[in-house]
Amino acid sequence: MKKKIISSFLLFLFGFFCILPVYAQEKIDVINDEVGIWIFKINTKKYGAKIKPYISKNLATPQKIYDDNSFDLVVNGGFYDVKNGKTVSYVVIDGVMEGDLDLHTDLTESLKKEGRYDKVASRAELRILENKRHKLKFDIKRHTDPVKKGWKIKHSLQAGPMFYPTMDLVGEGFVVYEDDVVRSQSADILKRRERTVIGLKGKYLYIVIFTKDHKVDIIELKKFMEEKLKIDKAMAFDGGISTAINSKNISIGSIGKYQRKVKSFLVIER
Repeated sequence: MKKKIISSFLLFLFGFFCILPVYAQEKIDVINDEVGIWIFKINTKKYGAKIKPYISKNLATPQKIYDDNSFDLVVNGGFYDVKNGKTVSYVVIDGVMEGDLDLHTDLTESLKKEGRYDKVASRAELRILENKRHKLKFDIKRHTDPVKKGWKIKHSLQAGPMFYPTMDLVGEGFVVYEDDVVRSQSADILKRRERTVIGLKGKYLYIVIFTKDHKVDIIELKKFMEEKLKIDKAMAFDGGISTAINSKNISIGSIGKYQRKVKSFLVIER
């Protein structure tokens, strides 16, 4: 009788530990049913507390940040200056402004002379909000949009543009028109490029990567997120050759596995 009980208990333990890896994998659902498009889906109700921005002291690839830390996922984040390595996006981590556009004085002075500073400074950001009961809420807003009473910004990572459900490329300083003709554009926003995209739908956060095998412009992005994922809100992170993500055995760059060194990231802690 005792042998049967012991055997049953051992079988239970074996089954329990076999199931554990399955549960671990459920944190991030990965979908790759179209060539060149990778979709990472995360339940923010379960794992929202593990999602946050990250800034590297020196420029680094997502692969480097992934290898050096206990993260389940690392994806490239906001815009930065490739010459001096300074962030040109606002980044808040644990309530502290860790990335500040205004500290990049050369750029801010130039933007002010061009009359573009207010537009660039107000670009869209992913916000992780917290209330007094420590409940978290994910949202996408312009940086200058107010925070609702009872909530505060715990984390935020700015890039842009926001392109769904509304899109204002001129208002976010990505496109400048002159006599109804495009005079300039930032981030090749009207061209087909590799893209890193953030979407929100109910309790889910979507991270979508478009590689060199499926380049898209902003209009195609909007159509994909609306029709394919039926998203509630969506915005872009830095794209082009900065596009890159690492998660478990997945390592993706804009061109194959090549990854450019960047400044800020969105990560999911283990």
